[in-house]
Amino acid sequence: MKVYLETSINNYLSKVEELLLKDEANNNLMLGLLERGRNNIGIYTNGIRLGVVEEDGEVIYAFMQTPPNKWILAKIDSVQKNIIPAIVQFLFTNKYPVPGVLGPLKQVEEFVDSWKAVSGKRADLSMKQLIYQLDSVRVTPDPRGELMIAEDTHTPLAKRWLYQFAKEARMPMTKQEADSMAVSFIQKQSLFLWKMGDEIVSMANNSRRTRNGSTINAVFTPDEHKRKGYATSIVAALSQKLLDDGFTFCSLYTDADNPTSNSIYQKIGYYIVGESVEYYFVS
Repeated sequence: MKVYLETSINNYLSKVEELLLKDEANNNLMLGLLERGRNNIGIYTNGIRLGVVEEDGEVIYAFMQTPPNKWILAKIDSVQKNIIPAIVQFLFTNKYPVPGVLGPLKQVEEFVDSWKAVSGKRADLSMKQLIYQLDSVRVTPDPRGELMIAEDTHTPLAKRWLYQFAKEARMPMTKQEADSMAVSFIQKQSLFLWKMGDEIVSMANNSRRTRNGSTINAVFTPDEHKRKGYATSIVAALSQKLLDDGFTFCSLYTDADNPTSNSIYQKIGYYIVGESVEYYFVS
């Protein structure tokens, strides 16, 4: 077995893309980040680490990191027992930083146990999420509302809402990071708003795109507009737009412990295809 890092995103995709596409929805994070990097040279200012596992010249597993973020493990059927320990040993021997790990439950837990053993660090659970896929929208958005792309004039609102979204989702994010994210989303025209009359009441972002699918994230409705069906309307409308644009499916992540959001997405037509867990390591 051979574990190594590829240096070129294009070369990496030529080796691992077909493997990842076998479970495209569950691998939407890796595929989306790679697609973004392929189309935007230099976007990862801290570099990117592209891990490959080969056996007898055949690629059998993939993992990656966009420093300083956590390492991402692929969702692959029938992962051999020795693959994850081999990745851990490779990272430890070559002194690559491992701030944390995320991916499918079984592989992540195996990685955590192996990394704790070699590094002596403690692992703390950061998040447990469900991965959803949608092939068709089952609800009709409120006809009184309107889906619109966020514009420059919406930047202050987007900054506030993204920061509030991160707090509600228990995601570590500074106000400066939220501000930068809002500007980036609006520049890329990926941020969408739901407008009722003259008032903007909810938002959602089209975060990543893969060969056949597109991912939605940052779904947020402020307290004063909650429980009025606005999140349902914007996610349904944006999902339908993405399908109309030619994507075969949409995907999104939810907090596994949040019954409200899980109920909303299932009502729209999303169904669970996998789960993802995140751990970070501390001394």
